[in-house]
Amino acid sequence: MALNFKNLVFKNFLINALGILFSRILGLVRDLLIAFFLGAGLYSDIFFVALKMPAFFRRIFAEGAFTQSFLPNFTKAKKKGAFCVSVLWQFSLAVLLLCLLVSFFSSFFTKIFALGFNAETIALAAPLVAINFWYLFFIFLVTFLASLLNYKQKFFISSFSAALFNLAIIIAAFFVKQDEPLKTLYYFSYATVLSGLAQLIWHLLALKNNQTIKAMYLSIKLKRTKTRLEGFYTNFFHGVLGSSATQISTLLDTAIASFLLSGSISYLYYANRVFQLPLALFAIALTQVSFPKILRHLKSGQENLALNFLQKAFASLSMLLIASSIVGAVFAKEICELLFERGNFNAQDTKITAFVLIAYLVGLLPFGLQKLFSLWLYAKFKQKIAAIIAFKALLINLVFAIFFVFIIKDEELKVLAVAFSSSLSGFYLFFANIKEFGFKNFFALISLKFSLLACLFLAFFGFVLFEFKGKIVSFLIWIYQCLKGFL
Repeated sequence: MALNFKNLVFKNFLINALGILFSRILGLVRDLLIAFFLGAGLYSDIFFVALKMPAFFRRIFAEGAFTQSFLPNFTKAKKKGAFCVSVLWQFSLAVLLLCLLVSFFSSFFTKIFALGFNAETIALAAPLVAINFWYLFFIFLVTFLASLLNYKQKFFISSFSAALFNLAIIIAAFFVKQDEPLKTLYYFSYATVLSGLAQLIWHLLALKNNQTIKAMYLSIKLKRTKTRLEGFYTNFFHGVLGSSATQISTLLDTAIASFLLSGSISYLYYANRVFQLPLALFAIALTQVSFPKILRHLKSGQENLALNFLQKAFASLSMLLIASSIVGAVFAKEICELLFERGNFNAQDTKITAFVLIAYLVGLLPFGLQKLFSLWLYAKFKQKIAAIIAFKALLINLVFAIFFVFIIKDEELKVLAVAFSSSLSGFYLFFANIKEFGFKNFFALISLKFSLLACLFLAFFGFVLFEFKGKIVSFLIWIYQCLKGFL
């Protein structure tokens, strides 16, 4: 039984990681095209602000607070069909009204998300914000359906669905030209909304024979949709506070960057996209697979099994994240040059983006690990504590960002300071989650022998990369040219 459990966890993690990797590869292609057509300036800043608004609410209401509140309450709900129907129609109505509100008052909301934009830029950005925001409505429905799949340990559909967003932008790029940035903005925006619809259809097809969906239909047919949601809304409210703190932090970074040199928002976006690859591939993929299992273990009183899993996950995740940080820091310039330096994205943009990436990578390890340990809080219905931790991290990020921006004179360094402040908040998040998890429990997860061997290996790994960087780059260029000639 234990062997089957391990095999299932590894299989689910592998499927989830491969799906995320596929999506992220398409995402890098997407960002490459955005950099080519929009560069790092006014038009790219407008597009990223327009994307950030639905992304902000998506991560709060859909992927953040909703998922963290829905699964624990769904697990213990007796009438799962009625519970799902009640949650679905109430939240769908709320999200629909929010989308209509943003559509009618798009200029107001754009100003909130980009305080440094002047009136002319706001006028350009507002219609695009209104279009992109409808992506949120479809993604909420997708997240609801994905939660039902995750509960059944089926991660393939959801992990690959995000690729449809990237694919839509890539397809849209075939219909635009480099000298038509405004037209490009509209094509990319409509492609974003259509990708949300495509993801919804993808999930509906996958769930046509799902037992919970059938139970929902039966509840509606028999008019038995009333159920108690008080505990759910309490957890959801606290989850909103926790998720919103993290997302407000990213919005504040954008707002601060809008006062800096032109292209600052874009530098942060491009660097963060690279930073998010190992974070999503390892930390997010693992936590998505782990959450349903941890919930079931704790519900059945098998806390030792949950702790045993955390021990293995902690060791593996630490190694992967540190190795990723080393690779990213050593090859930051080469990565940014390879991915983005073409079209309207020049060498100076590459240089700044590379330094911003390094500043983000400082916080890769704590950000990744805190996602793992925060599962313990959500599984034990401690969303309120998670919210308090998140808001303290937000305050730390904001204070450091403003402090650095004021004392630093060089405009390019100010952008780095914003990213570095985010990394500092990641260390607090990790420490605070460990404190709630219990230092005694945390240190019990650490193997001194494994830690020593891991440190020696990673030190040697970093030394080899740094010393032979030139030869490694030359070898990779040779492989690239061979493949290019072959294709």
